[in-house]
Amino acid sequence: MHFIFDIDGTISFKGQPVSETILDCLHKLQCSGHVVGFASARPCRDMLPVLDNRFHRNLLIGANGAMTHFGGEPVAVNPIPEPLARDIIAIMDSYHASYLIDDEWNYAYNCADDHPFLMNVDALRLARRAELAELKHVVKLLVLSCDHFDELAKAIESLNVTIHYHSSEGILDITNQGVNKMAALRSYGIAPKEFTCFGNDMNDIPMFQEAATAVAIGSFSGLTPFATHRIETNEPDTERRIVAMLKELASASKEAPLSR
Repeated sequence: MHFIFDIDGTISFKGQPVSETILDCLHKLQCSGHVVGFASARPCRDMLPVLDNRFHRNLLIGANGAMTHFGGEPVAVNPIPEPLARDIIAIMDSYHASYLIDDEWNYAYNCADDHPFLMNVDALRLARRAELAELKHVVKLLVLSCDHFDELAKAIESLNVTIHYHSSEGILDITNQGVNKMAALRSYGIAPKEFTCFGNDMNDIPMFQEAATAVAIGSFSGLTPFATHRIETNEPDTERRIVAMLKELASASKEAPLSR
């Protein structure tokens, strides 16, 4: 069975690395014959610091499905077409927005160097900050702040892009039209009903709609119609419950059960 995990708010909390407790469970999961992959809003570069070396060569679907890595190498990318990317950047500049732009590996930003979000960007110093003109492609744009956020969002919504709004952070996440985690899974060769997924937010809905089993972490109501299981995050034993759920699902699948 393929097990696909969102990261932030699902197995990683408050921006911290995934705990050893969960990572050790995931390692046992794949040692028992299951396939473990990760699908995150983070670009693949920024998924690495919250995992450990045991998983850096696993399937990594980043930027909400706009990039896919496996074996430590990029295998697919779905950038925003260059003319459209230029239009979006022009709109963001006209609203004096602060933003971050990712290409396949490097990044550019126009916000202050001490912006809190930058703490999550390239923590391992594997890439470099580039000038906009140096970016190979625009894979993902993040609007970090804007005095007229709603007006900006409405202007961008009229374009041929995919938008996710991260309400907890007040961030607008922009990728190419049709980009989502399920589309990336399908492109990689993982078909509907061939995987179990864990997630917590709106960007996980396409996976939840197609999964054999879907575990919602937290209370985001948009996942409720598609979730087969739910684990609340306001309990002190959230990690223990996630591990227990993994063991239960692994034991029930066709592959070898997860050792206890």
